[in-house]
Amino acid sequence: MVRLWGILRKKHKIMQDVVVEVDRADLEGAREAVDLCCYQLDIPRPLWLPKHEADMERFGRTLFLPEHFVESVSFDRFEVEFLKERGGSRDPRNDFS
Repeated sequence: MVRLWGILRKKHKIMQDVVVEVDRADLEGAREAVDLCCYQLDIPRPLWLPKHEADMERFGRTLFLPEHFVESVSFDRFEVEFLKERGGSRDPRNDFS
């Protein structure tokens, strides 16, 4: 399972956020997770543009602005980001035991 964090921001402050879990960490999993975030945050689904797909594949995160929604929205940006698994660093320099 992979987790995706959805954040609604207005004037650089977090208005609402939600974390959802999906089975896959690829583009289809991201689309499914964004749909779940939109449902839980009670916002319309944004338009997926090639820019959003490229950002998700390259960085594991993207953001949607009000112009990416068909309906008007009350926030400045909707950010989504895959969360990394918890666990320690594998770098031996960080082993303090």
